[in-house]
Amino acid sequence: MMPHRPDPRILAFDTSSVRGSIALLEGDEPCGEVRLHSLQTHSTNLLSSIDFLLSNSGWTLKDLNLIAVGNGPGSFTGIRIGIATALGFSRSLSIPFAGISGLDALAHQVSYLEGRIGVILNAHRSQAFYAEYVGEKGRIRKSQKSQLIDISALEHHLRDRHLYLVGDTDLCRLDGSKAVSPAWPRLVSTDLFLAVGIGRLALANKRKWRSSDSVISEPTYIRPPDALKKKKH
Repeated sequence: MMPHRPDPRILAFDTSSVRGSIALLEGDEPCGEVRLHSLQTHSTNLLSSIDFLLSNSGWTLKDLNLIAVGNGPGSFTGIRIGIATALGFSRSLSIPFAGISGLDALAHQVSYLEGRIGVILNAHRSQAFYAEYVGEKGRIRKSQKSQLIDISALEHHLRDRHLYLVGDTDLCRLDGSKAVSPAWPRLVSTDLFLAVGIGRLALANKRKWRSSDSVISEPTYIRPPDALKKKKH
């Protein structure tokens, strides 16, 4: 009989938007979570929130087996803060880390759905980040590359299409509702604080894991940073 292997202990966090979140998971089961809704960057509260969660769970940093971080799309500064913190923990603890797209994490929350799924995240400035996925037999696969799109164009693109919408669905003035109306698209509620979903998806996708000596991670910016756009002008 093979010895039982304990579930990996995961520290997951997302700082890509105003909805910051930090979670501890044992396997795919959440053990604690902190949610930070702030218009400011999460750099001030991130480390103290991690320390708070660890202390209240009875864990220490040395108990961790994996760091999972949201790598966007979202705030350029927020993404950098998250990835830099994940890399720092990974190197100091000599454990792997994984960067997970917030759009992917939202799509995998509704893996029970069958059919086409549209995922929306608020990009502000009257724009949204958008990607499409297909759900089939409990699996999710991406069917359309993530894009930055004007809200007005997104509403036109989505209207009357046979798909489910998740994420920041309140951005679009559409007539669909939660599976009680024949109208499409249909809106499905999801948790917009992403740390738990990021941790679960990282655990399930070892191809995303990077070793502690990795010097880079791959952020999902979609919209180029303002500083880069100004430089071009």
